[in-house]
Amino acid sequence: MIEELITRLIQQAPALDRATLEELRAALWANGTPLALAIGRIVELVGDDLVDPGIALPALAEACATLVDCDDARALDAARFRVDTLQPKPDPPVRIAAPDVPVSLVRPRRT
Repeated sequence: MIEELITRLIQQAPALDRATLEELRAALWANGTPLALAIGRIVELVGDDLVDPGIALPALAEACATLVDCDDARALDAARFRVDTLQPKPDPPVRIAAPDVPVSLVRPRRT
């Protein structure tokens, strides 16, 4: 079920279906393993548009395949590490106001 849902999300990209995201998140939370919970957290961030789907979906698909098909603890930990490295998009840079007067023309005040 998990692999079918992530495959559906990849096929829908770049337009992601909210219902499919929620269904995948629920299936991952029901699984309850550390890898499934890590994937579920990133799925939530993708749904909230905090993580770029173009970057996250391939890594999530690989992690879901590992979750479903693999019993090796080291492979599961490696997949979890890869998923945990996905970070939310940074905020746009704050524009700093530039002074109207060049610093070279600033002089001390006369008193």
